[in-house]
Amino acid sequence: MASRPPDPRRQRALLAVWIAAVFALSAVSDLRVLGASAAALGVLFGRGIFATLRRVGRSVVPVTAGLSVSSWALAFAVQGTPPPLAPFAALALRTALIAFLTFAVLGRVNLLRALAPWPAATRLLAVTLGQIHALRLLATDSLDGLRSRLVRKPRARDVVRGAGGITAALFALSARNARDVSDAMRTRGF
Repeated sequence: MASRPPDPRRQRALLAVWIAAVFALSAVSDLRVLGASAAALGVLFGRGIFATLRRVGRSVVPVTAGLSVSSWALAFAVQGTPPPLAPFAALALRTALIAFLTFAVLGRVNLLRALAPWPAATRLLAVTLGQIHALRLLATDSLDGLRSRLVRKPRARDVVRGAGGITAALFALSARNARDVSDAMRTRGF
């Protein structure tokens, strides 16, 4: 027996709650409140929690932790005394919580169905998804190109050296992709 597709109204309500929760979390800087919020999110989004945590750990935590540590080190270098760790830990935890909430909600919502009553939002979503796909292809192709030209595995220095050409290709590909998606949506009546 096939399951019924989720109700778009419930998905729109979940998106509205997500927006409100992101705004609320972005204003919190107390570690205790952030910890309680983390526990509440773990209870609310218990199904698939490990997959969501894995996504957050791969995509958000390294960058956030790196920025927090470098900001703390810069503040220490400028002030000459170690600054308190709590604001930097709160920044990292808040960012991870917002990312967890976003990944958890997006895993439960079909955005195209939820945004169907608003053609402009649907168009924006389609263009955004098209650009994400183009960026993924470009990143994969550029890494494959580096691997094919180098005897050894490409290092960060090699990637930075080739960033100029890749950036130019990125802008050209993004403009062409946005135009193609826009033309395709216009022909379908959006």
